[in-house]
Amino acid sequence: MNRFFIRSVLIALSLLSHSLPATASEGSCYGYLTELVRSSDFPFRYVGKDKVNLLIDEDDGEVVRAQLFFDTDGSGTIGWIKYTPATRVLLNTSAELEEPVELSFDAKFADGYAKCLAGQQAG
Repeated sequence: MNRFFIRSVLIALSLLSHSLPATASEGSCYGYLTELVRSSDFPFRYVGKDKVNLLIDEDDGEVVRAQLFFDTDGSGTIGWIKYTPATRVLLNTSAELEEPVELSFDAKFADGYAKCLAGQQAG
């Protein structure tokens, strides 16, 4: 019974890792993406940039879409972004906007994200 329980927990945790905030997933490149967004001119209204995390909604290898939130369960949503690594374009795609707004950010985080992705593909 113990083996079955432990195995079930491990399987559940492996599935859960896909829904964890970007900064919480070990061995992922999303930490660079989180810092890229934090360094951007996104209009952080409710909380300091250092408290913002990403919840990855989609990552198809060409585009990353993520929810920006400031609490542990994702209910404190402050907006949405779309990042295209190939062109290094970061867009604020929050619902209240009529059109996405291109954001500026610190390029060193885009460099780090690109190097991390390249390292993962090589390994």
